Amino acid sequence: MKDFLIKSIKEFVLTDEFNKHEFSDICFEEPLVKIASAENPLFEKYKNIIGKEHLTPKEAYEKEFGENSFNKGSVISISLPISEEIIKSNRKEKAIPSLKWTLMRSYGAPYKVASYLIDLLNKKGFKGISPGNTKWFTTYQNTDLYSNWSERHIAYVAGLGTFSLNQGFITEKGIANRLISVITDLELESDERTSKNHLSNCLYFVDGKCQSCVKRCPINAISPENGIDKLKCHEQGYGEDAMNLAISRGGIGESGSGCGLCQTGVPCERINPLLRLKSKV
Repeated sequence: MKDFLIKSIKEFVLTDEFNKHEFSDICFEEPLVKIASAENPLFEKYKNIIGKEHLTPKEAYEKEFGENSFNKGSVISISLPISEEIIKSNRKEKAIPSLKWTLMRSYGAPYKVASYLIDLLNKKGFKGISPGNTKWFTTYQNTDLYSNWSERHIAYVAGLGTFSLNQGFITEKGIANRLISVITDLELESDERTSKNHLSNCLYFVDGKCQSCVKRCPINAISPENGIDKLKCHEQGYGEDAMNLAISRGGIGESGSGCGLCQTGVPCERINPLLRLKSKV
């Protein structure tokens, strides 16, 4: 079943009309898919790492399907690598995202991949829920910005990659990606998390030298000392000006314009940069 689901997800992304647009041949290239056990202890630890509001898979599943509806299951995490065409368009920008990047944020629709997977699970007699696409998905703001279901943290548990200086997520296909996940009552074989730690794919935390994302940020929201100012970053990509920019470009205001400058024109944009280091040894 695991191989069937992964193959089906990849075929859907590469062939379905949702991924084809006038502004770009495709938004996403072949996805990466990894599985985590819903009982992985890291999910519980996230309540201390992220915030007490962050849900475990069991809590999220039962929030949708009712108390005591979940026994055991899996979390399927999917990384959608942004296409070379869109990345290339954003690589040359210095202040605001490219037109193609903005429209990708509006119409890329990762939720359609999750919806497809849930329908597929239903047909096989199982249930599924994508917390990031529910009415109860919530973001919180105090001195930081966080949510009750972090796709990046879910992807880390599943073994898709690690975090970075700019708090993006670096997979084997790079940092320029969109993440989505589905919780299911279907028990699948979990994938091994092979990273040494939660930052081991980021060059800065390996050699202390790379600061490409710092230099690319148009609003100086990233620094080696403090990481990223999430509130400042969010305002740049999803604040009022960003919403107006999206609308002016034919996008969806609520989706914002995004930014992505720190995810393009950097060594990790399309590959895990550690792979390059290893190849030189």
